[in-house]
Amino acid sequence: MKVLVLGMPRTGTQSLADALEQLGIKPVYHMREVGKNQHQALWIEALDAKFEGRGEPYNRERFDQILGPYEGLADYPAAIFPAELITAYPEASVILSLRDSEEAWLSSMESTLWHQHTHQPTPWNPSPMAPLADRYHRHCWGDDLPKHGRQAYRAHNELVRTLAGDHGRRLLEYKPGDGWGPLCEFLGVDVPAGAFPRSDDWKEYKRMVEEEGVKVVR
Repeated sequence: MKVLVLGMPRTGTQSLADALEQLGIKPVYHMREVGKNQHQALWIEALDAKFEGRGEPYNRERFDQILGPYEGLADYPAAIFPAELITAYPEASVILSLRDSEEAWLSSMESTLWHQHTHQPTPWNPSPMAPLADRYHRHCWGDDLPKHGRQAYRAHNELVRTLAGDHGRRLLEYKPGDGWGPLCEFLGVDVPAGAFPRSDDWKEYKRMVEEEGVKVVR
């Protein structure tokens, strides 16, 4: 593992994942890898151990069941485990992806992931992703993003900063729009000729969920 992108969702994580792959750090584990590889049950197991004390906490050996072939990671559910991942992969540099403000992040979340979570077309969601999504909404902001989201965002970012410092880890704070420069300088690589990727993980998430049998309400 070379790079841990530990920012919250809706902070440009898919664009960063695509950029890392263009720079030769590949493959990168992103939310889109969960359904593709049928990893939902493993992440649920990890969340239950972390937040509910059920089962053994995940360490490097257990994370490697999911992340073994990957050189980088970004986005939820992986980023819910900053302490565990920083400890498990001491060789990895850390990137904290951010939005320009808490309000910008919250607005983006409310119009995408939170809207999807609270506007299901039926009370029972047949998507294999649903139990995983239900858990992270419950554990990360008490199943009330509008009320607790700002504090959750603030606390998560401060935790990543503290953990990186405590572990002597290199840390880059990165916002959408920063482009190639800061990222390439941090990684010690040349700036590529092409434009920085502008990917939308929400569109990918909707596509993945719809293909698994439930249409996301727009």
